[in-house]
Amino acid sequence: MRFDEELEQFVFEYHGLVFAWDEEPGGDYMKQVKAISEKYNTQLDSIIESMIPDITATFGDFSMDEIKEKLGKPIINYDNGQVNYLEQSFDDIHIFTFEFMDDEFQDLKYFSMDG
Repeated sequence: MRFDEELEQFVFEYHGLVFAWDEEPGGDYMKQVKAISEKYNTQLDSIIESMIPDITATFGDFSMDEIKEKLGKPIINYDNGQVNYLEQSFDDIHIFTFEFMDDEFQDLKYFSMDG
């Protein structure tokens, strides 16, 4: 666990996912990190399917594997219910974000490409 000056959040990396908190988490945050990373990875194909219409409309057609690679490392802010892709490689100006409304990453809302 470290404080990231650029993000202005506490961050912890686990299995290629970055978890971010506004306040330093107390207690057994590892239990939450492990559960969320498992659920995110289980639902990754469905998550990408929800993004495909916007991605293809803006950047053209890509395979599922190409999109996974281009998204880069996600930053999961569980407290805010958001996942951000700051390092996506479709271009160098957009930040991809979606909101998740449940712990299973099945109820996704508001995918955006800000930049």
